[in-house]
Amino acid sequence: MAIKDFQSIQVAPGEEDGAVRLWMSFGWELKNKQRVKTQDVQKYTGQSSDLSTSYYETTKGVDFFELSFERDPERKNYTQLKSLEDEYYSIQDPDYPEVPILFGKIWLILGFGGLLLYGAGLLIIIWRIVRYNKLKKKFNEDYPVYKKECSEKENKRNEVLKKAQALV
Repeated sequence: MAIKDFQSIQVAPGEEDGAVRLWMSFGWELKNKQRVKTQDVQKYTGQSSDLSTSYYETTKGVDFFELSFERDPERKNYTQLKSLEDEYYSIQDPDYPEVPILFGKIWLILGFGGLLLYGAGLLIIIWRIVRYNKLKKKFNEDYPVYKKECSEKENKRNEVLKKAQALV
C-alpha cells in the first residue's frame, strides 16, 4: 500500500463547495472540512494623560474553511490526473490593463498649486489631460484584448477540467 497524497487548503466561506468540486475533479477526496472563525479582539493600550480617553488596539478575527484532501497514488489514471491538475494550475490569468487616472492627489496639488502661485500649473494640467487621453485610448484598446484572453484561458481550463473529470 502506497503512501497517500495529502493537501490542505483554506477558502473563504461560500467558496468551499466550488473548491471541493474542483479538487474532486482531479481525483482528490475530501477528508475533513473545518470552519475556523475567531472574533475581533481589543487590547487595552493605554489612556490619555488627562484620563479622559482610553485607547485600544483591535486585532481583526479570521473566518475561513480549512479543507483537507487525500489522493491515492495507486488509483487508476493517477499520473494523468496529476498531469492535468498541473496543467490546470499552470494556466495564468492575463494582466489587467493599467487604468488611467486623470489626476492623482500629488498631481492635483502640483497642478492647482502651481496655477495659483506661478501660473505654470496650467502647463501641468494640460500635460496631464493630454497624457490621460493617450492612456485612456490605450486602455480602451487593451481591455477587449484582456477580456478575450480571459475567455480563452477559461476555455482552456474548462477543457482540462473536462478531461480530468472523464478520468475520475
